[in-house]
Amino acid sequence: MKKLTILEAESLAGKFRSERGLSQYEPINAKTLLRRLNITTMYRPLSGNSYGISCRSKSGKMFMMVNSNSTRGRQHFTIAHELYHLFYDENPSPHMCQGLATGEEKNANMFASALLLPRDGILPMIDKDEIIHRKIKLATILRMEQMYQVSRTNLLLRLKALGLMTERQVKDFQAVQVKSSAREYGYDQSLYEAGNEGVVIGDFGEKARLLYESGKISEGHYIELLNMITNGQKEN
Repeated sequence: MKKLTILEAESLAGKFRSERGLSQYEPINAKTLLRRLNITTMYRPLSGNSYGISCRSKSGKMFMMVNSNSTRGRQHFTIAHELYHLFYDENPSPHMCQGLATGEEKNANMFASALLLPRDGILPMIDKDEIIHRKIKLATILRMEQMYQVSRTNLLLRLKALGLMTERQVKDFQAVQVKSSAREYGYDQSLYEAGNEGVVIGDFGEKARLLYESGKISEGHYIELLNMITNGQKEN
């Protein structure tokens, strides 16, 4: 396993975007991307130290589970993190993300950060004086995290990695209450809240129907599977 540098992670994220028809600066809609990639995804409550799970079958089918107890911003990072494991991990065995930054986890974190917060996208959002003096304003932080739908921690660490913020500045911003600051600047606070419990992405329902029609599952089991989907259609 090779440890990626920041530039290598950015190059890999840029390649991923390019191969899927995404520009090098636009925000990524995580759910739309999962549908395009045909990755069956379920949002379910997981234990406190588990953010997500992913696996890929020998036939190439991909599956992901995202912790609905995490904030939406954290969920987006988890999805990008798991995309690395599904597409680039040298050992694509069933994987559970528990926030540990070792081995391939570091690579996955760097890839996720570069994918969600592309250099060509975030730099133009920062005033030149803020860059020159390395003093980014809270208003700019909020504008970027809302535009790219990421958690504040993810954004701050990305800015630090790009040399735009010091460790001291990161800690200072982390001390600012996230939801109240968003409210004070007139932003939607749902990004900083948990949600999506029960949401299912992919052809799960179609497969359930085919299994029922072929007699491989009972009508009761089929209805149970459908309820699993329909109960999660309305995002909370």
